[in-house]
Amino acid sequence: MGEEKEVFIKVKGVNKQFEDKKVLKDINLDIKEMEPLGLLGKSGAGKSVLLRMLRGTEEYAPDSGEIIFRLAYCPSCTWIEGPSRVGDKCPKCGTEFEFKEVNFWQDTSMKRTMKSAIAIMLQRSFALYSDEGVIWNVIEALERARYPKSKRMKKAYEILESVKMLHRVNMPDTRDLSGGEKQRMVLARQLALAPILLLADEPTGTLDHETAKVVHRALIETTRGGTTFLVTSHWPYVIRELTEETAWFDKGEIIEYGPTDEVVTHFEAQVGEIERDDFKKFGDPMIRIENLKKYYLSASRGVVKAVDDVSFEINENEIFGVVGHSGAGKTSLMRIVSHLDPGSGGSAWIRVGDRWYEASKEDAGTFIENGVIVGGTTEWKSHFVGVLHQEYSLIPKLTAWDNLTHGIGLDMPEDLATMKVNFMLKGVGFEEEEIAEILPKTHDELSVGEKQRILIAQLLMKEPNIAVLDEPTGTMDPVTKKYVAETIIKARENLGTTFVIVTHDLDFAEKVCDRVAKMENGKIIEIEDLRSG
Repeated sequence: MGEEKEVFIKVKGVNKQFEDKKVLKDINLDIKEMEPLGLLGKSGAGKSVLLRMLRGTEEYAPDSGEIIFRLAYCPSCTWIEGPSRVGDKCPKCGTEFEFKEVNFWQDTSMKRTMKSAIAIMLQRSFALYSDEGVIWNVIEALERARYPKSKRMKKAYEILESVKMLHRVNMPDTRDLSGGEKQRMVLARQLALAPILLLADEPTGTLDHETAKVVHRALIETTRGGTTFLVTSHWPYVIRELTEETAWFDKGEIIEYGPTDEVVTHFEAQVGEIERDDFKKFGDPMIRIENLKKYYLSASRGVVKAVDDVSFEINENEIFGVVGHSGAGKTSLMRIVSHLDPGSGGSAWIRVGDRWYEASKEDAGTFIENGVIVGGTTEWKSHFVGVLHQEYSLIPKLTAWDNLTHGIGLDMPEDLATMKVNFMLKGVGFEEEEIAEILPKTHDELSVGEKQRILIAQLLMKEPNIAVLDEPTGTMDPVTKKYVAETIIKARENLGTTFVIVTHDLDFAEKVCDRVAKMENGKIIEIEDLRSG
């Protein structure tokens, strides 16, 4: 085949519009066989639209332009491979492969044949048979790929080994897997289908870096077995690790195409760095954690020490980070501090004004102050501690405006509500014209990054004394991440909010937080002070 790889897919003058918004504008791209290609750009740039178009998803049919696949085609059994296999013998029936050019969106019968040879991994989508075991999920995919029955078990073991999942081979129910393990199982199922084209949409956006690296290694292996691989991401390190060539998308257009390192360097230069805030006006302690424990019993793991004898304090006006890999105990710790779960021992205290309340006791929605029950409502939650959970989403049928006002029970005149909404949305990085565009939209019409920024704005609308953000940058592009960092810093300055940021994104925590607590196996192993002077 030589050094120069063959063109596999030609994207020619493709346009796509949803309602009145152009999401792809005159896209021209040659995708080479077995040359990993990255589609880079911030949320809403058009990357995922092109990916679904290449998958053949009906609602993503191009409005104009063509997608041409250049294939090796077996005229006897209709088996297809990449164009470099023309002249070889078909592995299914032994007939010689012929060259065939297919206009993907025009030739409906060939499109049907080809869809079984195109696999896709979607972000935050764990397409598994959850009530079936790990090995069965892979064997079922091999069966669909018509893999020889006598060799399926051996092949399933090889695939599970490639994605580092052999340690879970006998697990009877995939619901018990962690998020990172589920993502590796999704990849295992796609590899079992032996696709000629594998499309991955933000495949590791929600994973910590160590788990992401395992998935990346398995993805890189796919191109060595004859699969052409396309990945979308707004994380420069993902594109750098996985691809050779990159197309940079912005507002539906390709603004640069070329060697990955070159394109990613230009993208990073445009994004710019998060600038640290040299804040000095810290108050007295606001959160006090003393020998806090959270133990629970697991059928498969025995006694789990999610939080294991932890002690530290967080000061008023501080931005405090809690970092660690998935399963380190970060979320368990902050659920106790937020009065959502009780502790198993020790205590977590919250200061409101001059009074300390014990958040770690289970007390039917009231706070216990020095052993005395105070109040009798959960009002403190909305006014004192605001929590943005990782799995939170906007109320689907409400518009962004309604989510920001009625959805949180905001009771103020409309003109004041408008001013406050505008102020908060500008704070999370929206321009004036973007605000007018997003306010009437519902959940389904917003990009992932837009939803996350609106959720943070929604939390800040309540003006909490303490804001707990669980994985606030989950699937954000670097541009949006920078807006969110600036939002947190501004909110601390303007609203006097104390922030606790729970994240596996160490880079973000180190740029935004004043101090960072590193968690491992339920324990705080280090608290790093990042303040200057």
